[in-house]
Amino acid sequence: MKEETAMPKKIDPIKLHTVMQPIALPPLVWADGTVHQILVQPGERFYVFALRKSDGTTAFLRIADAHTGLPLNGVSTGNLVFDLMKEAYFRKLTVEIGYRDFGPDPQAGINKLCIDRVSLVQ
Repeated sequence: MKEETAMPKKIDPIKLHTVMQPIALPPLVWADGTVHQILVQPGERFYVFALRKSDGTTAFLRIADAHTGLPLNGVSTGNLVFDLMKEAYFRKLTVEIGYRDFGPDPQAGINKLCIDRVSLVQ
């Protein structure tokens, strides 16, 4: 008996390129102000900072994966974003925050504004 071997299929580079396109991220938005409230719910992996923006409005920003909007596990002072935001809160520093809006979070009643980067200003 002759054993048959399957020839590998040729991959169409155009189709491969289409399949491998990264998902577009929401645009990066910048806000500056002071952190006036911290809400931590470790069981739900929910870490929110209320930022009083320089225009007088408040933004509720969360620590989450800034590329997917999903919660992070084990956020603590070892997390640089948490540490910087906590420091800004206790020292009443102005912060500049780059965040991405992943849309409504019905359970929380706010949008998923996920912190992507933080800059402390003195």
